[in-house]
Amino acid sequence: MSTTMVHSAPAMRSRRRLQWTLGVLAAVPMASAGREIVLGPRGVPGGSPQVTPTVDSALRYANVFKFAVGPVVWSQLGRVERSPAVTYALSSLFVGGLARLLSWRQRGRPHAVTVGAVALELAAPPLLVGWQRRARAHTITSRRGEPS
Repeated sequence: MSTTMVHSAPAMRSRRRLQWTLGVLAAVPMASAGREIVLGPRGVPGGSPQVTPTVDSALRYANVFKFAVGPVVWSQLGRVERSPAVTYALSSLFVGGLARLLSWRQRGRPHAVTVGAVALELAAPPLLVGWQRRARAHTITSRRGEPS
């Protein structure tokens, strides 16, 4: 048995775990966004309906993009290790976490659920992109080792 074949099974298991992890995690922003689209500011943890109509409108509009992350990621699971769309989606979540940090600094500490979301948005995307890159490297290595 070649070295490539020895590494192939663990690489495939890792890829499958990455697919499942991303598939499940993609539901989180969809659920959050769906709630905030329907309920507006009342759907935000610790939220209040006491915002201007413009802020309510902007919140609901922005949540459509957060909702879209799930289907984009799900559509790419079959090619998860080489999908720029997955990398971009994860990167946008990370930048969203940075935007929330800016809000925290300017407006004060948010609700505890939001603090947890910020932690997830800042920690998970770099870890998942690293995992995606390792899966891509294993795929490239496996393909090189296969007979033509």
